[in-house]
Amino acid sequence: MYPKSMSWFIAAVAGVACIIAIQNVYVPTMFSIGILVMAIGNEIGAFGSLTLIRGHGEVSVDLPILVAVAIIFGPFYGFWVGLLATWTRRELNREIRWPSTLFNHAQFAIIGWTSGYAFLWLHGDVRAHTLVSNTVPLIVTVALAFILNVGFVISAIALRKHRSLQEIFRVYYKSMIPSFLLMLPVAFLMAGLYKTLGIWGELVFFLPLAGIRWTVVLVKALRQAYFNTIRVMLATLDAKDPYTYGHSMRVGHYGMLLAQHLEMPDDQVEGVRFAGMLHDIGKMGTPEHILNKPGRLNMDEILIMQRHPIVGSAILAQIQLQGCAAKGVLHHHERWDGTGYPDNLRGEEIPIETRIISVVDAYDAMTSDRPYRRAMPHEAAIAEIRAGAGIQFDPAIVEKFLEIAEHTDLARTEGSGHGWDMSPSIFSRFSRKGTSQSG
Repeated sequence: MYPKSMSWFIAAVAGVACIIAIQNVYVPTMFSIGILVMAIGNEIGAFGSLTLIRGHGEVSVDLPILVAVAIIFGPFYGFWVGLLATWTRRELNREIRWPSTLFNHAQFAIIGWTSGYAFLWLHGDVRAHTLVSNTVPLIVTVALAFILNVGFVISAIALRKHRSLQEIFRVYYKSMIPSFLLMLPVAFLMAGLYKTLGIWGELVFFLPLAGIRWTVVLVKALRQAYFNTIRVMLATLDAKDPYTYGHSMRVGHYGMLLAQHLEMPDDQVEGVRFAGMLHDIGKMGTPEHILNKPGRLNMDEILIMQRHPIVGSAILAQIQLQGCAAKGVLHHHERWDGTGYPDNLRGEEIPIETRIISVVDAYDAMTSDRPYRRAMPHEAAIAEIRAGAGIQFDPAIVEKFLEIAEHTDLARTEGSGHGWDMSPSIFSRFSRKGTSQSG
């Protein structure tokens, strides 16, 4: 189900497209092989779309071609190419719901029509003027098209997730800025050099567009390598100490639930989850006879055990997982009252991600069997967490955790958070198995 506000937004965008379509139903006298070639190129670019890094959208390289069509051939062709030549593989396979598909095609049609008229309004003419004389109209038109595209898509995502536009842009599109900047000059040159190169010369610009798509693939591959590194580390931890591995996975899942309940941005929720899964990674450097000791640890063993946050932080820093190292690993044994370790941080000096991990770490530790004691009942662990508010834990975080514990069976949700649903995306479409997309 779509939120009501988002449904109205989709209806409004589709309605505007319908109004424009009614005004452009006549058959124009001009049609050429050039229009057909550009429309096919636009469809190829759209068909090769890639999902955004955190989902809710796709990235494609067809928008520069669409803008060039609108500028070269006029707003009529910009509208209809945007409406009809922007089908993606997922849309054709019906993996995206029809309202999202409608939104995607409507917004591209509007962008194509607007781009064509903006260029004409600025007195641009690629057939009569030179590239230099068309510079200002081209820059303004190209920038307007990309701003509209991003604006449509982030608005749809913001309405879907009930978040601010600024947050959606930062979380979903900030990493795509380099690709955005690369596509701008391609659109500029495609439109500006049409008079000189002709339609077949335009094909040369498909190579840089393919290169831009490849950079997005590379970004996704690097992100996947990041996730694979985490998998390898957790597999190593599992081989050394299966209890710590299971505990770490549960802490990551509970931390994710708590971060979502706190309505943190998606990237911070992801960071909390990874920090929870990796918070005890330093125990790979702890002797097994200490980890598995059936009785209480002596003072020397306690001191050795207390080194694991520092060891874990150092390990993660070496493989450039600094975010997890700084927030979830190094300080997960700090206390709200300042008596924790290793740095005796107090109150809000402790990063919020770490304050979340501290609460869920303690809960899972109490409700799990350990070599030296049996697991506590859920109710007893909750009482301990409540008693530690303002002493060991952030009281505001404890309050939110108790809300989750009261209304959620944590044991039943445990498995749902352990999947590796980590997919990447660029400027184009909003796709929530039926949401929207951009170009």
